[in-house]
Amino acid sequence: MSVIDTVVGQRIKARRQALELTQTQLAEKIGVTFQQVQKYENGTNRVSAARLWNIAEVFEVPITFFFDSLDETLAEDGKGDVFADRGAMELIDLYTRLTDAQKQAVLSFLRSVAESDSPAAA
Repeated sequence: MSVIDTVVGQRIKARRQALELTQTQLAEKIGVTFQQVQKYENGTNRVSAARLWNIAEVFEVPITFFFDSLDETLAEDGKGDVFADRGAMELIDLYTRLTDAQKQAVLSFLRSVAESDSPAAA
């Protein structure tokens, strides 16, 4: 398996967990066994394009979700994969539920926290 298959599997797992779906529930929605979902998530089995499309539909994300920032992830720049972080996935899920005004307020807050916590602000 390639690193890309592993990253796609990690992103499937992280999004599934953020949506609080079990492997069995996802498997039922995409027409496979839960063991197959395990193999996808572990990178043991490669996910076909058609199956990945089905998973994206269940997750209500664009197919590019599984590949966004892949170049940076593959470069291993030390930041880690945000899609493997359960809290980050929850944050993304909650963010998508906000109004435009709420999104701007949240972004403003996060920017101020990030700037005040950075070494340059000290």
